[in-house]
Amino acid sequence: MNIPLYGDEYRKLFGNMATLCPSAQDEPNMTVKISAGGFWSWLEGTAAYVEYGGGSSPAVTAPASDAKWVVITLNPSGMVVNIDGASGANPVLPTIPVNRYPIALVYVQSTTTRLTNECIFDARPIFSNPVRSHGDLSGNNLSDCHPISAITDLSDTLANTPSLTDLNNGLAEKADIDGTPATTFKLNQDFVGTPASNVGIEVERGSATNVFIRWNETDEKWEYTNDGATWYALSDAYVNDGSQDLVLKAYEQDDEPTLDTDNKAAIWIDTNDSNRVYLVFRRGSGDQVKVELT
Repeated sequence: MNIPLYGDEYRKLFGNMATLCPSAQDEPNMTVKISAGGFWSWLEGTAAYVEYGGGSSPAVTAPASDAKWVVITLNPSGMVVNIDGASGANPVLPTIPVNRYPIALVYVQSTTTRLTNECIFDARPIFSNPVRSHGDLSGNNLSDCHPISAITDLSDTLANTPSLTDLNNGLAEKADIDGTPATTFKLNQDFVGTPASNVGIEVERGSATNVFIRWNETDEKWEYTNDGATWYALSDAYVNDGSQDLVLKAYEQDDEPTLDTDNKAAIWIDTNDSNRVYLVFRRGSGDQVKVELT
């Protein structure tokens, strides 16, 4: 920082507003003369003093037609920057970016070839340099200083948000550790379109091979596996290929039992004929046959 501060001689003469004062050049051209001085700028929530040693603005360009406003500013690096407004029959001031200090408002027409004091307006007395960081506002840690109503749509959003009780109840209905109160449990719930994938239930068995029950979409049958590799249709629980143990149901009655598709063989004790014992077979769609065991 320069010692003494730029513009200090004006302060000593009680001419504080003479610092950073804009005016036309002694020999007017398209630039604005600016006296030495400085200003306070809020940088990331911290006030910093920015010095300017005096000089001239960049050249102001005239619009192609009508007129426009140009704002002469200082940025936080102490550089003079022009901000052009849009041209028009009734031009308006341009938007000033954050951390810019406006020094002069220049009204320039398409016919302007040099800037005089008649078209240079001092912006300093009408400019406010407010706090830029929310953290620098006073009282921001007081109770109720930020009501919910001050945040757009927050009240409605909170009102429509389920409570912890609602969430816990919903989870209990869908995934209770002891089961579900629903009468059905749907797999592949979000699927739409033509079915193509097998869907089932897997049992984790640790170090042993997992087992499954699944719906085979290709064969359109329920299947199960006891080894994770070989699948058997539940509708054809017994496969006559020597791979399964056959469990026979014993009937003790006077009439030959009629076997269904899920019970292809049985032991029949004929109580109406001296308790003779027969091995009864069902031959698919054919007639049943029996062999007497003696």
